Amino acid sequence: MNAQAKPRIDWVDAGRGSAIALVVLFHSTNWLGEAGFGVAGWEFFDETIASIRLPLFFTMSGLFAVKWMRASWADLWRSKVSLFVWVFAVWSVIATFSFMLGLNVQGAEGNYLGQLKNLLWAPFLPRFELWFIWALALFFVVAKLMTRLPLAIQLSLTGVLSIVALSDAFVGNAGVTGSAKYFFFFLCGILLRDRIIRWSNSSGPIPLTAVFALWVALALGGTALGLRAFPGYYFVCCVVGVFAGVAVSRMLARIPGPRYLGTRTLPVYLTHTTIILVVVWILARTLPMPELALLGAVLPPILAAVAIAASLGLSRLVSRDRVLRYMYVQPAWFARRPSDAESTARH
Repeated sequence: MNAQAKPRIDWVDAGRGSAIALVVLFHSTNWLGEAGFGVAGWEFFDETIASIRLPLFFTMSGLFAVKWMRASWADLWRSKVSLFVWVFAVWSVIATFSFMLGLNVQGAEGNYLGQLKNLLWAPFLPRFELWFIWALALFFVVAKLMTRLPLAIQLSLTGVLSIVALSDAFVGNAGVTGSAKYFFFFLCGILLRDRIIRWSNSSGPIPLTAVFALWVALALGGTALGLRAFPGYYFVCCVVGVFAGVAVSRMLARIPGPRYLGTRTLPVYLTHTTIILVVVWILARTLPMPELALLGAVLPPILAAVAIAASLGLSRLVSRDRVLRYMYVQPAWFARRPSDAESTARH
């Protein structure tokens, strides 16, 4: 393989782990709110930290994607893109059925099986939280196609697109709009990898604390004062949020949990929403309404922790099964390079 592996960086893994935990917390809060739990405080928290959550994750993902920009297209397909395409297809089916529980929680009536027809459009209009996997496959391909363009042009074009999208100028499918918002950050992770790592490693406690304090001020201004409505403001929050996230990641790198989670983000991302929906559906039908409002103050982080642990446990469990393990990995025949397929056919 042409791509040369680089050693893992603890704070990058910690950043990825922290970001995915915030994603799970966000979805836990959303679905508990749909079920009638009082989660207003957590909703404010999720909205405030939104400018760290996905910008940081996509930037960290870009830091690990550099080697694939130098790999052949065949190797990129075999190791990365085929994985994303496969798990997106598998989990689109699973998520379609689990989402029916979500519809029930929301009080929707009718024949939920009508949702199955939307599967046909999933490759073009990704649904549910799986848009993230769809976007990663797209990001790897587009980033590689752009490698011959000057760095300034790549960042300028995608930066303008991100500013417009983060200003809520686009309305439509979450995967399409999300890709427009966050491709810039993935590309920054690739193109500015050495600079980001150098900044992190050379910055002392005072600069790291200062950038975090700046992000807090900007984020609170966006939510509490409504400044996010100004075009470009949220983009600035996200850019500063990446640096603030790096500062936090530096501290969290000493803790095994975030680092461990950062190396296992895919099974968590694929599985957590289904687990959340099952748990919320059960809670909504077993707890009387007064308790829903009271428990909302403490349930989101508890449910997020349960969903993360269950996701990791399920992925480990099925990894031993010859069939079920393909919930998280692509089959060899699907990842095979065209040259490999031709060689196999000749023999």
